[in-house]
Amino acid sequence: MFMLAKRLLIPAAMLLPLACSSEASSSSGGAPTQTSGGEAGGGTGADGEAGDDALIVPEDLTLMAVPGGNGVLNLIALTLRKGPTNTELYAALRNDGDTPACSAAVSVELYDKAQQSLAAGINGLLTQHFYRLTDGSGAIAACVGPGDVTMAAVLDFPSDLVIEDVGYVVYRCPYFALDVVPIDGLAISQVKAVTGGAGTAYTGTLLNGFDVAVSTPSATVFSVNRVGRPLGVAIARGTVPIPPGGSWTFETSVVDTPGPVQAAYPAGAFVME
Repeated sequence: MFMLAKRLLIPAAMLLPLACSSEASSSSGGAPTQTSGGEAGGGTGADGEAGDDALIVPEDLTLMAVPGGNGVLNLIALTLRKGPTNTELYAALRNDGDTPACSAAVSVELYDKAQQSLAAGINGLLTQHFYRLTDGSGAIAACVGPGDVTMAAVLDFPSDLVIEDVGYVVYRCPYFALDVVPIDGLAISQVKAVTGGAGTAYTGTLLNGFDVAVSTPSATVFSVNRVGRPLGVAIARGTVPIPPGGSWTFETSVVDTPGPVQAAYPAGAFVME
């Protein structure tokens, strides 16, 4: 199995207490059931490449959800492509429920048309919103709120994987169902695409809305097509802590597949005193 470590979406010091004190959402096994796949809804944005409004690429892929393994999260768009070194998968999911999905991840397994497993991977789902637990602990979680669209990239599928052989993508989304209230946290603004000889990078500003300093800040920016399908991902990582109310101006790595719009997600870590 090819695995990618789950990226921390909440301050690192808070992840273990959160996981140990809360019950995960239902994630029972069983045979996969087919979902809407290419008919799923997408995002919005100005038109990019002419006619590029596909939600699933390759368009003949069948998307299947593990029964009971996704809760409120539904996969709405997916790209499977050859990257510079490995085969890459980009996914967009939406919270179609009425409760937040906290510390969420997506795991995917690729099958050929004869339903033989080819490869598998997992990564954390990114979010733009933060919440505080209502149990009096003061713990903070990054959660995909109702109606929010979240994205993830799995970048370490085998380089020799033949994409044309892939017939099915089976997915599940583990997360924590917590009693939380929304709070101000990290936010990204003023994102701009900067195209050069090496590709397209993104600049922007990350604002720390927490009341404590944030270390190891990062900004993950997905290039997105006209209907909300992620095409590629670029990342910026900071080394200097951001004080409460402070900001960090960043420039990401480059993507070779820019889209007409972008989706930017902040992350960072802090230690509660």
